[in-house]
Amino acid sequence: MTGFIRVVNNSSFAVRVFVSKYNGGNDDWFTLQPGGSDNWSRKGGWEVVVFRDGDDTNRVGRYVRANTSLVFNGFDSVETESI
Repeated sequence: MTGFIRVVNNSSFAVRVFVSKYNGGNDDWFTLQPGGSDNWSRKGGWEVVVFRDGDDTNRVGRYVRANTSLVFNGFDSVETESI
């Protein structure tokens, strides 16, 4: 199974995003601006998605399957849904 993980920044500030590479891909940290989104291609299976602020003082993460969308509303609200 191949797929992707979609991440949307629905907050009012830039956020750094990391997607693990258990099933291929890149695990660098990327910046998503407010209102921004990006897709990470993965071969399937499960991945860890982590959000952090620029100072690395706040973090939140989710363990999700490929073909999942995550909407970051803030460190106290991350929505997930299958796509």
